[in-house]
Amino acid sequence: MQSQTRPALQADRFTLDYTATDPHHNPSNHQPRKSSSNPPNKVKNKVKDNEDQATRLPFSFSLAFSALHDDQWKLLGFYSLYKLILASILIFANVSPLSPLGSVSANQPFFDITISGYLFITIFNALLIYLQRPNFDLQLYLNILIDVLALLLLIYSSNSLTTSFSLLLIVPLFSINLLRPGQYSIFITALSIIGLLVIALIMNGDNLTNTQDVFQTGLLSLFLLSCSWLASVWAKKANDAAALAKRRELDIANLSQLNQSILDELQSGILVVERYGSIKHMNTAAWEILGKPNSWRSLPLGQFAPELNKHLQIWLDNVCPKIVRCDIRHQHSMELRVRFTQLGTHAKAMTLIHIEDMSELRERLQDAKLASLGQLTANIAHEIRNPLGAISHSAQLLSESQNLDKVDSRMVQIIQRNSKRMNLTIESVLNLSRKKNPKQEPILLQIWLREFLDDFIMQTKLKQGQVKLFVSPADCVVNFDPAHLHQILWNLCRNAAKYARPNDLHNLQLDVQAGLPDHSRDITLSVMDNGRGISNEQQQRLFEPFFTTSDT
Repeated sequence: MQSQTRPALQADRFTLDYTATDPHHNPSNHQPRKSSSNPPNKVKNKVKDNEDQATRLPFSFSLAFSALHDDQWKLLGFYSLYKLILASILIFANVSPLSPLGSVSANQPFFDITISGYLFITIFNALLIYLQRPNFDLQLYLNILIDVLALLLLIYSSNSLTTSFSLLLIVPLFSINLLRPGQYSIFITALSIIGLLVIALIMNGDNLTNTQDVFQTGLLSLFLLSCSWLASVWAKKANDAAALAKRRELDIANLSQLNQSILDELQSGILVVERYGSIKHMNTAAWEILGKPNSWRSLPLGQFAPELNKHLQIWLDNVCPKIVRCDIRHQHSMELRVRFTQLGTHAKAMTLIHIEDMSELRERLQDAKLASLGQLTANIAHEIRNPLGAISHSAQLLSESQNLDKVDSRMVQIIQRNSKRMNLTIESVLNLSRKKNPKQEPILLQIWLREFLDDFIMQTKLKQGQVKLFVSPADCVVNFDPAHLHQILWNLCRNAAKYARPNDLHNLQLDVQAGLPDHSRDITLSVMDNGRGISNEQQQRLFEPFFTTSDT
């Protein structure tokens, strides 16, 4: 049955605790990094110096190098592609009649064999790289050594140190020092330089007076050594920067996990909302207050809490970035106190919304007030009951006397009747002070409310058409004490029948509505009548003990 409302009816509302079974979003699975003991001061200073040097590199280069360095086989694949292109160009240039290679090479058969062998070995290496067998380091060193040896043989067969083959040595030496800086890279660089010097000595033979070739070989060796050293230093700094970036990323992830854990443990609701109203983060308390919505991330806040979104937009347009607190009523049932705070200084920064459930706070204050008042009234009632008992007992003994006339007997009856009335009042006060723990049990509202209203109609002599029941959804179940629920509803319905239209009971209309509003965690039960209502001042005092608007 759909819940219906009547604008002309006055409503008395109270809220029933309801526990939904919808699953909540799982927290992040990041695990905090275990902290180690502090290193000595020297190690600390060294680590700090490394971090300072690492941060001198451009951060974009550090991230790019880290991303490529994580996929080493892809880098080796690019290098293998370069080798295939180089070998193909050499083969094509060697067989082309327009190529100058034939005139450059002094030992053409040896030159042809070297180029052909280099192409076949490159194809075989490309296949091994594709299969990723054997391991990466072994393949890298073998590829570099083969390239250096092939280029040295091409230099020797061309019988000239000034050809472009000498400059091609920069590529493998730079690559090995960039990818694997260390002793092996230095050893391969040294072998290449020694190979160049040996070729220079072989070419000059006994003619040691030709210092130009020796000088050019020395410059080329120095250039290769400088490039290798630069690549090694650059790679070391890039590796340090990449390691530092990963440590910072892990620290940020751990800090984010810690912040999320703290937010989830808070009793107050926390919302992080973007500029245009989409939800960025929501802790457990806020998720429960907003009715445990599913798939809430990046959805607009107005879909779950239109009143909260309305106040947020007003704050963003008129008050931001000042911190503001306000009270709202969520889904016309829950009283919330919210605080808006801007995160950051940017004009389009996100907003932190702090939510407190004021209904729970009011209930705790009301319970504390009733507890203190009950203790006070219990003491007063106990002091009144002793003399009242003496008065009642004396009146009973006096009524048994044979010497009383009719007037005296009437007076004694008045004393006894008012003593009983006073005793009932004292019992009510004592029951108020003896707060019993509720015995909660599942109640199907549709059936329970129907039986209650049938009994109420029969006792108040109302017609069936004057009392209507609306429950949505029809299978709505709450955990509540049936005796307490009966007492609450009986007082509300009896109050409506007695005071809504005291002189026009036949035109009284009483509606009882129960349901779970969208995006709310509480079931709302409303008792509404078409009476004259009560003023706002009187509404603020409705839950005060012994408050009444009756003149009697």
